[in-house]
Amino acid sequence: MTKTKAIVRLCMVIFLVGIGITLTFVSFRIPVINNGTGTWESSMGAISERMGIDLRGGVLAVFYAEPNPETQAEGSFQDQLRATVRRLESTLGQRGFVEATVVIQGGNRIRIEVPGLNDSEELMDVIGRPADIDFRLSGGTDNDIFLTGRHIQGVSTHQAGLGEWGVRLHFTNEGGNLFRDAVQTEGVGGTIRIFSNGQQISAPRIDSTDAGRDNTAIITSPEFRTERDAEELVTRIESGLFEVRLRDPETSIIPPTLGEGAITAGIIAFIVGLLFMFIFMFLLYGDLGLLSNLSMLIYSVLFLGALATFNAVQLTLPGIAGIILALAMAVDANIIIFERIKDEFRSGKRMGVAVESGFNKSIATIFDANITTIIAAVVLFLLGTGPIRGFAIVLLLGVVISMFCSLVVLRSLAKTYLFINPHNAKRLRLSQIKTVDGTRVEVQVKKKERKLNV
Repeated sequence: MTKTKAIVRLCMVIFLVGIGITLTFVSFRIPVINNGTGTWESSMGAISERMGIDLRGGVLAVFYAEPNPETQAEGSFQDQLRATVRRLESTLGQRGFVEATVVIQGGNRIRIEVPGLNDSEELMDVIGRPADIDFRLSGGTDNDIFLTGRHIQGVSTHQAGLGEWGVRLHFTNEGGNLFRDAVQTEGVGGTIRIFSNGQQISAPRIDSTDAGRDNTAIITSPEFRTERDAEELVTRIESGLFEVRLRDPETSIIPPTLGEGAITAGIIAFIVGLLFMFIFMFLLYGDLGLLSNLSMLIYSVLFLGALATFNAVQLTLPGIAGIILALAMAVDANIIIFERIKDEFRSGKRMGVAVESGFNKSIATIFDANITTIIAAVVLFLLGTGPIRGFAIVLLLGVVISMFCSLVVLRSLAKTYLFINPHNAKRLRLSQIKTVDGTRVEVQVKKKERKLNV
């Protein structure tokens, strides 16, 4: 690579970073985008739409729980309450509300707090209105019921093909046997009717005698034109799968505890901290610091883009702490690399060799430091709930992206830079140990190197 090509490459990187920053913070209309509005939504705009209760507020619902006669013999009431809480957490997580809090209150109530919703109707659209689900033969009367909600382990959307959506049912062993018997009774072309609180919500036709094999069945319908259409049936069926019966919900709106002022202050603090970090890195490492700053901008664009893309991420105060911690770890990795480069250069190696060796010898240290953090984030995600899980997701994303930017992006930028400046070590704040009058001192190298080795 020639010096001219290296300069062009760095300029292209800077140009693309500028575009990335624009797309991160600015929303505007683009006719070619087919998202229903023709508008490009910036990463920050998408993140702001998924803020947690402390920043944006949400909805609170308290359900009174009572034993379900169908499942009463399958465990104690408290066991059934805990199972219902786990099912609600799973349902909310699948809908993208990982910051939602579901807890048992007072021994016979379940309290649900969901951020980002404006009224109780939206909450019911997410978790469904608790109901009694049953499956009936084509007659459709109470006497034709052959399967109820307790025979279903789970329900999810299923993509049968391009633009074709359906609903996948997962039965218990007993439920699978009952469903297969019903299929054999009705035969191909027959109808299985699904009722919620006595009201028919679906009537899929049987198109194969294999339906129910492996304790699963798939419901398809011409009405399922989008995934959202299938999700509506999923929600209604899930609302009848709770181990206890949920009655008489008390709902209220939760105002944000921190509000817009906290968001603005947090953004200002983040920008000021980032500027101080950029200045510090340049003063300490020269051009290497500038390369680090460029890689950190790339990291910020990728990180915010990932937060906006993953629906599982909702921004709360713990989430903001996760962003700051991940940013600090990304800078820490760059400092480890630069200090190793300094050590290699002090030992007498040429500048290009010192840079290459510095990156190679930093990999193990960076991996050790980040892998332990990744393990901690995974444990927090698996064992935590609500904001704790949100913090874990943000931290995990940040650490993984920071490792990529430090070990891949920054290394590529450094190699490109060495074709522009292969000799002047002073611009990288590099020095070597020399012996002057019998004393070892650190001095700047003035003699230009003749050979580039990267």
